[in-house]
Amino acid sequence: MKRVLKLVVLICSSALLGMPTHNTMAHDISLPTNIDQFELVSITDDVYAVHGILGLPDQQNRAFISNSGVIISDHGVIVIDSGGSLQVGKLLLQRIEAITDKPVIAVFNTHIHGDHWLGNTAIKEAHPDAVFFAHANAIEKLRNGAAEEWLDIMKRMIDDDITNGKLVLPDAPLNGGETFQVDGIELKTHHTGHAHTDNDIMLESPSHKVLFTGDIVEHRRAVSVDVPQDFSARGQIDAIRYLLDLPVDIYVPGHGETGSREIPESSLRFLEILYGSVKRYYQQDLQDFEMRDKVVADLAEFQDWSGMDQIGKLISSVYLQVEAEEFE
Repeated sequence: MKRVLKLVVLICSSALLGMPTHNTMAHDISLPTNIDQFELVSITDDVYAVHGILGLPDQQNRAFISNSGVIISDHGVIVIDSGGSLQVGKLLLQRIEAITDKPVIAVFNTHIHGDHWLGNTAIKEAHPDAVFFAHANAIEKLRNGAAEEWLDIMKRMIDDDITNGKLVLPDAPLNGGETFQVDGIELKTHHTGHAHTDNDIMLESPSHKVLFTGDIVEHRRAVSVDVPQDFSARGQIDAIRYLLDLPVDIYVPGHGETGSREIPESSLRFLEILYGSVKRYYQQDLQDFEMRDKVVADLAEFQDWSGMDQIGKLISSVYLQVEAEEFE
């Protein structure tokens, strides 16, 4: 870890000074409906976010479905999640280059799911000295075959090769709990255990009072519905309760709008209702398919959220988790 952080410092000290940035506070964020609406939005001084389309990857959106973050430091740029394809990564770089000529010096991939890191290829090609961070569990799994699995999944969904046959994996491991400086910016990492995955990293910038949550928080989207086999309902509930106690004013979720406490609170409420509902009907001896309509009724306030058409597999995952608790 010390070697990696020294590398970041060396990269920063050799970078050229960039152009000044502008400050336009984000209000009433409108989520895009197509990739042509790819926009870098200022959310506070020197901090920006890209908000992806609420939906699944397809040929039209090129896997532009997750959020990315950007922090402009003294001599460089820090990226949080690079997007789900080479094209998305290139669009992100274009938007960054429109506001600064500083190089990307560090990239943080919040977890293993491909829509958050397959854009690394674009950044590595343009900025070969950038350091790519992720949780140690994510790095291990990606190296042991998960990277190719995710590439295949995304290729099938988009019906095209989305990285030109190249994969750039994070290789600087984090465990959570680190506090360090990257080019004058203090950053803190948080990992609460098994939540959305067992390899989630949340990134806090204390001076900006901003937290990049990854998919631990998803707004106006059925939380963890896409890969429910990877998540722990109780763990994700605990993770959101944890992050709500941090000294943060702005939350950038993995999907959906950036905002204040109401963003993580809505994800927490969704998960608490989902988990409580499944557990209640499990205790009434209902099978997962038998309780589906009842659970959906309990989640009525979220009926217009993206992914609710796939709620059955999320219910089944929570059902198995509740069942496993019987043996704890």
